[in-house]
Amino acid sequence: MDTNHRMKPASPARRAFVLAAVCLAALCMPLSFTGPAIAIPAIAADLHGTPLALAWITNAFMLSFGGCLMVAGALADRYGRKRVFLLGMGVFSAAALALSAAPGIVWLDVLRAVQGLGCAMALSSGLAALAQEFDGPARARAFSLIGTAFGVGLAFGPFLAGTLITRTGWRAIFIATAAAGLAALLAAARAMRESRDPQ
Repeated sequence: MDTNHRMKPASPARRAFVLAAVCLAALCMPLSFTGPAIAIPAIAADLHGTPLALAWITNAFMLSFGGCLMVAGALADRYGRKRVFLLGMGVFSAAALALSAAPGIVWLDVLRAVQGLGCAMALSSGLAALAQEFDGPARARAFSLIGTAFGVGLAFGPFLAGTLITRTGWRAIFIATAAAGLAALLAAARAMRESRDPQ
C-alpha cells in the first residue's frame, strides 16, 4: 500500500535533519569520485599496480554507482526509502573505512565497486524520501540545496583531497568520506520517516 499520503507533516527541525542527511549523501558522491582520482599517483607510489588496475579505482565506483542507481530506487519504493537509505550509507561508510586500510590495488578496486553500490542506494532513496518531506516551493529549495551540495563536492573535492594527501596521506580521503557517510546515517536514523510506494 502506498504510504505517501498517510504521513503527517514533519516538524521543521525533523525536516532539517532529513535534508542534512540527504545533502551529506549528495556531497559524498562527488567527493568519492574526485578524491580518489587525485590520489591515484600517491596510491601508485604506495601500492604500485598496473595502469589498468589503477584506472579501476575510479571506474569501479562510477560503473557501480551508475549501473545500480535505478535498481536502488525501485528497491527503495518497494521495501522502504529510509531502510534503503540507512543500508546504503552503512555500506558506503563501511566500504570507505575498509578502503582506508586496503592492503593492495585489487582490494581497492573491489571495495570501490561496493562503495559505489552504497552511494547509489543512499542517493536514490534519499531523494525519494526528501520528496515526501517537502512540498511546493519548499521542495524546490530543498532540491536546490542538494544540487549545491553536489556542486560543492565537485568544486572543493580536489582541493580537500590534495590537502589530505599532503598532510596525512591518501588513506585519509576515505576516512573523511566515511565520517561524512556516518554523519548522514545518524541524521537519517534520527529524523527520516519510512515511506514506500510498491506500485
